[in-house]
Amino acid sequence: MAASHGHTLVATPLPEVPADDFMNQTQWDVLFALLDGALPALATADAATDESEQVLLAQREFKSALELAASWQLDVRTPEALMAYLASRPSQSPDFRDDVVRTLAMSPQKDKLAKALGFMATRVGSLFMTGYWMPIYQQPAHVREAILKSWVNSSFPSMRALGKTMTTLAQKSNAVTTPYLQSLIGYPDVPKDWKAGLAYDYRFIQIPAGDEPHVITVDVVVVGSGCGGGVCAKNLAEAGHNVLVVDKGYYFPPTHLPMTQRAGLRYLFENGGAYMSEDGGGLSVTAGGAWGGGGTVNWSVSLKLQDYVRREWADKGLPMFTSTKFDEAVDSVREFMGVSADAVRHNHGNQVLLNGSQKLGWKAATAPQNTAGNEHYCGQCHLGCGSADKKGPAVSWLPAAAEAGAQFLEGFRTDKVLFDDDDETVAVGISGRWTSRGPQGEVHTPESTKTSREVVIKAKRVIVSAGSLQSPMLLMRSGLDNPNIGQNLHVHPCNFVAAAFKDDVRPWEGGIITSYCSEFENIDEEGHGVKLEPTCMVPYSSLALKPWRGGLESKMNVLKYRHENVYIALTRDRDAGRVFPDPTTGEPRIDYTTSDYDRAHTMEGVQALAKICYVMGASEILPYLPGIDPFVREPENEAGTADAGSSKDPEFTDPKFASWLEQLRAVGNKPPTSVFSSAHQMGTCRMSSTEEDGVVDDKGKVWGKSNLYVADASVFPSASGVNPMLTVMTISDWISRCVADDLASGNK
Repeated sequence: MAASHGHTLVATPLPEVPADDFMNQTQWDVLFALLDGALPALATADAATDESEQVLLAQREFKSALELAASWQLDVRTPEALMAYLASRPSQSPDFRDDVVRTLAMSPQKDKLAKALGFMATRVGSLFMTGYWMPIYQQPAHVREAILKSWVNSSFPSMRALGKTMTTLAQKSNAVTTPYLQSLIGYPDVPKDWKAGLAYDYRFIQIPAGDEPHVITVDVVVVGSGCGGGVCAKNLAEAGHNVLVVDKGYYFPPTHLPMTQRAGLRYLFENGGAYMSEDGGGLSVTAGGAWGGGGTVNWSVSLKLQDYVRREWADKGLPMFTSTKFDEAVDSVREFMGVSADAVRHNHGNQVLLNGSQKLGWKAATAPQNTAGNEHYCGQCHLGCGSADKKGPAVSWLPAAAEAGAQFLEGFRTDKVLFDDDDETVAVGISGRWTSRGPQGEVHTPESTKTSREVVIKAKRVIVSAGSLQSPMLLMRSGLDNPNIGQNLHVHPCNFVAAAFKDDVRPWEGGIITSYCSEFENIDEEGHGVKLEPTCMVPYSSLALKPWRGGLESKMNVLKYRHENVYIALTRDRDAGRVFPDPTTGEPRIDYTTSDYDRAHTMEGVQALAKICYVMGASEILPYLPGIDPFVREPENEAGTADAGSSKDPEFTDPKFASWLEQLRAVGNKPPTSVFSSAHQMGTCRMSSTEEDGVVDDKGKVWGKSNLYVADASVFPSASGVNPMLTVMTISDWISRCVADDLASGNK
């Protein structure tokens, strides 16, 4: 049963700011002095009010900034308006400071950072780290900025990585808290023409307070409500089994979506929006964390697994990947969600990628969407889809499961899988802790306002669908000692390329990925290469990771945002990393560094994206790589429309561009100082033909265990090379039908 349309977007308040006692006051002073150096107050000499707290601009710098702002047709065309913006000091904003605390409180590296900040507070440490006896928090603003510049340009990778960490943190917290995105740029928290779609009327189980564990008995318990768990729940409920889906996240109806950036990062994603890899932040990893999992925050792309990947997996002893049954599963999943490219309307960024690829003679196409054949011109689905047109788990699969009798439990954090007392190989259920919502159904209030209770769920079959980061953690906590658990982590590492246009792009409007270029997806002829795609233009996702070269440029980047598209070179990685539990919290930590082999493919994609943007008339092109200046088109060659530009490879027609590409190749993209990002995690519970090579068999059953299955992207034998939603659902369709057959056979 569906609820009626809502007419007002409901705000989701943030919880209280966590305690900041993981650092002392001096360490915080050092940190905020560094963040102030990244985004300082700027002023000309004749307008300065406090030279110790402001970085002074030369008149020529200010004049150039004013001319740029005027050319971007923003409400900062007058000197007074622009100076008011440049004079802002984000580090003094309470919202900015709160966001920094929230971000660091979730970081497993915060203790290491605190030690470095404490060292810098000493005279010896300050001299060693900054070149000054006087600690940075006692330095004037221009020195703070200069110290950061020395770090990001240092010959020492560790210093460059520290500089990147500081500037990324500053830009991210500014992007999610600055009022100027709305007042000057026009970015709205409420999308244009917003109207909430129909919401399913979920009836979540409510558990009474009590001291003893509450016991629930079902046929099948599914841990995780994402793309894997949703499909499993529907299939098994429709097969007549009593199914319970549990998830630590909470459900947010269309009336609450999209959320603001700050709320979305807190409630819709794991770990406040991103995990950072252990190599000094060389990779940021994004994973969904609300009811519906990644399907609540992904971008509708529904690409089929390539034939050469299917053959590769079949050659590993898994013939079902080239079978007609797998084809049937693909078709069934696509049909249920109404996957189609017929109703797609491209926004500026997607049209640039499509047309630019075609101009250069490269393969490109419209990306099919899981929107039931409807046009879905929504650029903020990353923060949840208010239209409900995106037919992810919370909108389609789980409601269908409910109509077939499935039950749901939100706010349930699974602690471990339970095994039979007499036979440790037989799974008999799960245990964990349930936490209710607040008295009025809210999620932001303190734990003291909520009911919390231990719960034991007895089940004939347990399906783990918690994702490639959390599924291996659960298996480890449950005592499984297969050495493959957590290994084989693939992430589709991405580099970014930004392109500014004279057009009023408004990049947050329109579908996020509705086109892609596949020309370079098989560079090594062994299945490895890159797909070229647009990326999400919710502000923090593009502004936070942009290379920092100074306070003025960083502030101007915010103003430029309305005229900019950003693209990714998405790499099918050959080489893998691992995920492992934090020894204190048990939460996932990621050990992954993009290999030289894979990053060479990524660089091919970066160059190709630059060429696409060039032939489509971009006035400025900037890879998100340190040490490379943006390519700025000469005014006489500047194109003002998306149809301008030569169809020839610009490396051979424009000597200046060719020289810039040579510089780009020389700079490279070696981590950890280069920016890599991932929204796709795969392989940590790999499917295999033998127990020695993986975690689950070809039916998704955990090797050496009975009644225990895994169904999510963690079972991929290797990276998929395409946005994984459709493949996750297809494999989960297969696995859940195997579970149904197992139950039907009468096996205990």
